[in-house]
Amino acid sequence: MNYLLLPMLLSGILSLLLSGITFLFRHRESINRMFSIFTLLLALDSFVYFAWYQFGDVEHIHIWMSVTSSAGYLVPTGLILFFFAFTGYDKRLDETILWIKARYFRNGAIGMIALIVLLIYTTDLIISVPQDPQNVWDVDYGQSGVLLFPLFGIIFVYIFTMAFKAWREAADLPRKRFILLLSTGTLAWIIFGYIGSLLFHSFSVIWMSMTYAGMATMAVFYFVAILNYQSDKVHDLNEYLEQKVEERTRHLEETRAQLIQSEKMAALGHLVAGVAHEMNTPVGAVYSTHSTVSSAVRKLSEVLEKEHGIRVEDSKKLKTIAASLTTVGGVIQASGERITSIVNRLKVFARLDEADQQRVDFNECINQSLEMFEFHLKPGISISKDFSEIPLVTCYPSQINQLCFQLLTNANMAIEEDGEISLHTHVERGNVVLTVSDTGRGIDPAHLEKIFNPGFTSWSLNVGAGLGLAICYQIAQEHNGTIRAESEVGKGSRFLFTFPLD
Repeated sequence: MNYLLLPMLLSGILSLLLSGITFLFRHRESINRMFSIFTLLLALDSFVYFAWYQFGDVEHIHIWMSVTSSAGYLVPTGLILFFFAFTGYDKRLDETILWIKARYFRNGAIGMIALIVLLIYTTDLIISVPQDPQNVWDVDYGQSGVLLFPLFGIIFVYIFTMAFKAWREAADLPRKRFILLLSTGTLAWIIFGYIGSLLFHSFSVIWMSMTYAGMATMAVFYFVAILNYQSDKVHDLNEYLEQKVEERTRHLEETRAQLIQSEKMAALGHLVAGVAHEMNTPVGAVYSTHSTVSSAVRKLSEVLEKEHGIRVEDSKKLKTIAASLTTVGGVIQASGERITSIVNRLKVFARLDEADQQRVDFNECINQSLEMFEFHLKPGISISKDFSEIPLVTCYPSQINQLCFQLLTNANMAIEEDGEISLHTHVERGNVVLTVSDTGRGIDPAHLEKIFNPGFTSWSLNVGAGLGLAICYQIAQEHNGTIRAESEVGKGSRFLFTFPLD
């Protein structure tokens, strides 16, 4: 075998291997299918020309010429389609490159190549064969065939301009590297072929050897490109899976927080119902006793006056005793009313009858939470309010109460000695905004992004309790709103809860 034919054989083997490898990836992306088809065309072209020069004979040179030339023109056709595929212009055919729409160029170039193949089969305009050829490569381009060089030059300029634009528009480095490797490999093949045509006789074995050396080089570049491309895809897939795992974990944590919130609200409901039921009986007894005592004092006064002629007003001792009994009755009544008020406020805070959305006074919700929180407030801490006028809002009142109570609890914990908790409400751009500020120790900036994560706690910083702020975050989400924290260590923190008016 002529050693000059080795590049053809090597090019065919490399292209066939590359086609087989990319065929394994054909289901992953459409570019892989196009890649596999194009490299298969390269392999076919290489093996056909190798067979011509290795096994052809002078008698059948016309038949060999038709077969090899036709196979050879499949390569530029596949190259055009391949460049359109990996640059993405197969889906952007209406874009203009070098003053020509991509659609018109693709159809025109492929149509021209088809015409050239037809002329090769039917005429001698493109390729000329001597009357007495001495060997199988004793052919040459005819005068019309010389026009193929500028034609293919125009095609190459267009597709490389298209590749350059795609490279500039690529959003990530792997994509840029993929386009660069494919374009460099193709350019190497073209340079080898054009230099060979300038230095050696057309269709001579040396020229063909140089052309297929360039094709083998192109196959190597393609091989590196596809390996890099698949490696990047695997890397992206791993990152995507990690992201999905993180999202699933976060979703599970949010679901867990929501379930705990529901359990806490259910437990609070049972507790309030039990407390209300248990306290109603003794409160009723207190009211009844007060009524009985009051009635007994009144009847005693009447009996003393009617049967014994003694008026309570005339006796200093009896008057003092009656006044004491009246005072005790008033204390009993006031205490009963106080207990009843506490029970009612507890019911309102828990919102046992308002699990659904309600149209409520937002400021009143905050006031109810403040009333319940008074018993938890540390000595030396004051609360200031600055409430703007807010129209009725649609919300889950029990959740708003819970969120406000939790933010007040956090602020109370964050202040070690004397300090102030400030509450401010206002409407901004169609949103209700609640701001809870404190003059406590503040939050470490490294923890600001984590404080709303379920399970996160930092008792040393006196913020969070594992799920409190996570539940606040969930409540904000259910109201199509947001909650965020601002803090400066040593100066205090500020939590802003925002949700739409409607």
